[in-house]
Amino acid sequence: MTGNVWKFSDQIDDEDLLFMQRDFITLWMAKDYYEMGEKPFRRLAEQAGAIYKIDKMVRINRHILEDYMRKHPKLAERKYGTFGRLPKEEQ
Repeated sequence: MTGNVWKFSDQIDDEDLLFMQRDFITLWMAKDYYEMGEKPFRRLAEQAGAIYKIDKMVRINRHILEDYMRKHPKLAERKYGTFGRLPKEEQ
């Protein structure tokens, strides 16, 4: 495994591994994975600067979004609820 994934290997299932293989995800994939509503999730992704539009397709850069969510946990939790699947960094 690359990066910091090995730190959370006891918490990761097959769905997580498949999700981590993608750099760009759809809005529907992201809202289901992070267990959030569509509008709050879209607002969060826009604040993070992670949304890319190609014609009518909307893609979210997963790396930018997760970095933003880790840097602003209180803001994100207060406005949008907790993230069911975002692994917490070891302290």
